[in-house]
Parts: sequence; C-alpha cells; structure tokens
Amino acid sequence: MAVAGSVKRFLDDQGLDYKIVAHYDAFTSLDEARAVDAAAVNVAKTLVIKSGGRDLLAVLPASERLDLHKLRDLLGDNHARFASEEELWHDFPQFALGAVPPLGELLNLPVYLDQRLEQAKEIIFPGGTHRDSVKMSGEDFLKLVRPQVGDLAREPSAEMLY
Repeated sequence: MAVAGSVKRFLDDQGLDYKIVAHYDAFTSLDEARAVDAAAVNVAKTLVIKSGGRDLLAVLPASERLDLHKLRDLLGDNHARFASEEELWHDFPQFALGAVPPLGELLNLPVYLDQRLEQAKEIIFPGGTHRDSVKMSGEDFLKLVRPQVGDLAREPSAEMLY
C-alpha cells in the first residue's frame, strides 16, 4: 500500500520538497524509526486527541510519551483524552489505524507540536499507511503544519534514568 492518495495530493499541492520512504510494516512510531533507519527523535508520531467535542493532533518525537496533563493545561480542558480505536476507525477511515499523518490543514484539525521537534533538521511521519513514511526538512514541516508548539512530553521517571 502506498502513501494515502489524499496525503500525496496535499503534499504535491504545497510545493514543498518531500520524499516517500517505503518500508516493511511498522505499527508503532519506534518501529517506523527502525524501518526507515532514522533516529527516533526525528520521527513524528501523531496522536488524535478529543477535546471540547472536536479532534486535534498532538505530535511528538517517537522517542517521547505524551504527558496528557501538560496537554490538558495547554488546552485548558481537563477532560481532553485520547481518541479510542473505534473513534479513529470512524473519523479517519482513509488511514490505517495508528498511521494518521500530522497534517492538520489536510484534516481541518489544529496541531500541537512538542517543542523537541521544533529544531529537527529532518522529520519523518506516517503517510497514512504502515508501509510508507514521508520525509521532509524540519523547516518545511513547520511551514506545512503551522503548529502550536509547547512542552507535551512526559519527564523521565527516576526508574527510566537508571
């Protein structure tokens, strides 16, 4: 399966340089990083969040985990939550489960980007399938996504440091 058609059309319409990278099935962002032989800090994972009756995209490096409390504080919504698998199937049928691209304009959704991705020279993200990723410069990614940037990642616990 190639990059979702809507993703390719959207990227082509933007006039920015990008590359499609085909790889073996990768069902997590860390698997995607291994599949494309990239550092996990350069692979963007997209999480769909339900907040105030609508969806939004939280985008973090594959190496990080979302701190839902930080996102809730940023949104001013103590009830923000992860979308369920059923909601993902219903709301994003054009994409493989877990492969929603971080393209807010394409999906008409706001994007909240973890600050750790803001300075990345290169960013890789799912193209709507488990077998294809999109690679582009970090600068072009920021132009494309126009996110709100903040600290969204969990702090490492003491157990994770040793």
